[in-house]
Parts: sequence; structure tokens; C-alpha cells
Amino acid sequence: MKQILNFVTRLGISLPIASITWISAIFLMNVSFWPSLAAALIGGIVPFYTIKWFQKRSLLKSYGLTKREYEYIQSNLKEAQKKISRLQGKQFQIRSISAMRQLNDMIKFSRRIFSIVKKDPKRFYTSERFFFYHLDSAVELTEKYTMLVTQPVKNKEVLVSLEDTRQTLHELNRSLEEDLMKVLSNDLDTLRIELDMAKNTIEHK
Repeated sequence: MKQILNFVTRLGISLPIASITWISAIFLMNVSFWPSLAAALIGGIVPFYTIKWFQKRSLLKSYGLTKREYEYIQSNLKEAQKKISRLQGKQFQIRSISAMRQLNDMIKFSRRIFSIVKKDPKRFYTSERFFFYHLDSAVELTEKYTMLVTQPVKNKEVLVSLEDTRQTLHELNRSLEEDLMKVLSNDLDTLRIELDMAKNTIEHK
């Protein structure tokens, strides 16, 4: 949403400047059409990208990140989004109710962590195990499970593998929940402090 507002702001400033430049060149300075159009384009492009630079600089400052750190985190967020989409694509291939619940929980935890880090990229560093290990494991295990489920032959070996995979998915869900709690730890600490302060205020009244 913020990116859209920033884009609208840039357009809202650069378009009037481009229009004024064109009108001034063609009507006040008697410049021919094509040179005046070129001047208008330059008059719009320069402020557009200048404002964009300042907006990005302000954004990085508010996050407390360098440009390299921000781009690195954004790259990992894009990869994570693809992996979460792969998880979502497996929802309708699972027939077991318990496995379906596990997958739904995985998607819920993953999307929540993703949205928190997207809003506050600095929290990426408290959720690296999710991005570099747990999410990959979730995708691999889910794809393995759906592959086994769709096998026409269900011999003892396949059934054992299915049960092992279900158990591992259950354990992985707990890890994802822990990842989410870790990402939220600062918020929980802040809430505890605010509650303690509120209690102290009430007790001293």
C-alpha cells in the first residue's frame, strides 16, 4: 500500500511539472513541438526519479537497513512467496483430514511470518531458520507426501513412508509455530511491559 501511495505521490508531482514545462516551452518560448515534448519528458522524469530516490532513502532509514540488506531481504521474500504458493497448490491433493489440517496450519504460520517480515524487513534476521530451513522442509515434505498419496499401489513400504512423513510434518508444524513466536517476541515483550506499567499505574492510584 505504501509503495502505491509513493508512486501516486511521484506522479502527482512529476506530471504537473512535465505539463507546465511543455506549455511554457511551446507557448511562451515558441519552441517547436518535438523539442518541447522532449523538454516536458525531462521535466517529468527528473523529479519522478529524484523523489523516488528520497522516498527509498527515507524507507531504508525507517527500517534501519542498508540498501544491500534491504535488497537481500526482498530477494528472500520473493523466493519465500513462491514456496508458500507451492504449499497452497497442494491443498486439494491431500485426502487425509489430519494431513490437510497440518498443511493448513503450515500455510497459516508461513503466511503470517511472511506478512510480518514484509511489513518490517528487519525482523527477517529473527526468522532466518524459517526462510532458509523450515519453509524448504515444509515444501519438500508436502510434495513428497502428495506424491506418495497419489501412488496406485499402497504396500507396506508406502504406508510406512506416509506415516513417517505425517509425523515429520507434525513436528515441523511445531517448529513453524516457534518461528512465528520468535518473530513476534518483540511485540510480546512490549505488550508485557505495557501491561506491567498499566498494573503499576492502577495499583498506585
